[in-house]
Amino acid sequence: MRNIWDEKRIRTELARLDARTGLRGAGLPVRFGNARCTLGVFSVREDQPYFRFSNWWFQNPDWPEECALDVIRHEYAHYMDWQLYGGSGHGTTWKQCCVMIGAAPVRLYQQEREEYYRDIHRQEEEWGSLRAGDLVRHPKFDLGKIREVGGEGPNRYAVIDFGVNGIRKLNLKWIRENCVSEREGRDRDGNICGHITG
Repeated sequence: MRNIWDEKRIRTELARLDARTGLRGAGLPVRFGNARCTLGVFSVREDQPYFRFSNWWFQNPDWPEECALDVIRHEYAHYMDWQLYGGSGHGTTWKQCCVMIGAAPVRLYQQEREEYYRDIHRQEEEWGSLRAGDLVRHPKFDLGKIREVGGEGPNRYAVIDFGVNGIRKLNLKWIRENCVSEREGRDRDGNICGHITG
């Protein structure tokens, strides 16, 4: 994982959300504190809106990236709700904003989600060496060659060319659970042959 979230990186996500919503959240002040119980805040004091995030969480290199992004989006949804509907809190309009920008519409941080992402990343590290050119033996399509590995977190995938069985885009978790990874090798005549590694 090894993700450190500084102001620049947080503003990058805020700017991405701005591009989606037409708002200007990336221009608001971003402050930091060291709270352990409050991961993020969108606040308006004396008509001056700002975001505040916890260094205790955002400077933790082992905190899953997906959790940090969800906290940023959660607070952005508060900003969006305030801008569009004059709302505050975790009501219906805030939940609508969450859905529109991809935040989980839940009031409190969920430790179970963090553990879920940690588990996904542990599994990815085990198979992190999968790359274009590697061979994978599929239970139905037989041997295929990886053309591309992409995506993030639980959405990581591989595009695999199974020859006559076509090109398939498969989730890495599914590949881990159902396929055998093979390293590409060549025999004396230069033909590709697989060496089973998992």
